[in-house]
Amino acid sequence: MRTTRYRKKYLLSGNRRLIPARLIAVGFFIAVCVVAFFVVLYVKKSRAYAPSLSSIYRQWRAGDYPSVYDSSSAVLAKRPQDGAALAMHGFASYYLFAEQNDSTLAQNYIDESIQSLRNAWYRVSDTEKPELAYVLGKAYYQRGYYYADLSLKFLDYAWNANFRPDDIQEFRGLAADMLGESDKSIQAFTDALSVKQSDVLLFTIAKAYRKSGDAERAKQYLYEAIRTTNDDLLLLKCHYELGDIFLGEQNLLSAQSEFDAILEKEPNSADAHYGLGVIYENQGDLIRARAEWRKALKLDPVHAGARAKLNI
Repeated sequence: MRTTRYRKKYLLSGNRRLIPARLIAVGFFIAVCVVAFFVVLYVKKSRAYAPSLSSIYRQWRAGDYPSVYDSSSAVLAKRPQDGAALAMHGFASYYLFAEQNDSTLAQNYIDESIQSLRNAWYRVSDTEKPELAYVLGKAYYQRGYYYADLSLKFLDYAWNANFRPDDIQEFRGLAADMLGESDKSIQAFTDALSVKQSDVLLFTIAKAYRKSGDAERAKQYLYEAIRTTNDDLLLLKCHYELGDIFLGEQNLLSAQSEFDAILEKEPNSADAHYGLGVIYENQGDLIRARAEWRKALKLDPVHAGARAKLNI
């Protein structure tokens, strides 16, 4: 009897676990694996619709800027501090700005380009910065006079880092000219002209020389622009610049020849009529001078020169 009771007592008190420890460990391991599986699945799902950077680079090389813009936007929605995605988004925004005819959309693109590229600047390697600086400098130039210093700063960075796209000197010249740095702008424009001949660039260099006070060189470049251009509007601008230079030199016959050349192609040029009025004024013929200024004002009611001459 004692032995039986002892055994029962042992069974009730000493072997209480209904589930073995090994089975509990296996169950815990399985639970961890299941949780890990669902975590991995969630991460993969969350990234499933974010394009890879390699696919964005392929779109860039193909010149598909809208796709680069959309794809980089999707990446940045997931990884807003991704330097490569920020850079590509800034590049695409700039080139979409350049293709845009709607001024409001263009402004949005240029603002987005600058914001993305400035954020990217702190998140890319030094080897990637020259190209980023080049596009950022051009983007700042598009913002106008109050951003010209930033434009030149980043374009100079790219140039000094030996980054040499064909148009970098032209943009450096434009930014320097906007800041009144005539020597720097002329040098940059001249370098740009040696890379690619351009009637617009010839005209731009002429204006830069005129600003610097070198009228003779300005005239040389204007004559060359007239000789090479097929653009009627640029041709008229060149003739007007020449006419205005001749007026300043009191070479009235040459000035009249330039204004007459404009009116042969464009009879409704307010500037040409204004210039003829100034010639007649210098010749002492105020009646004909006022007649020309009134023609100018009729064609352009806000023409500042004609309004000043007629005291309006």
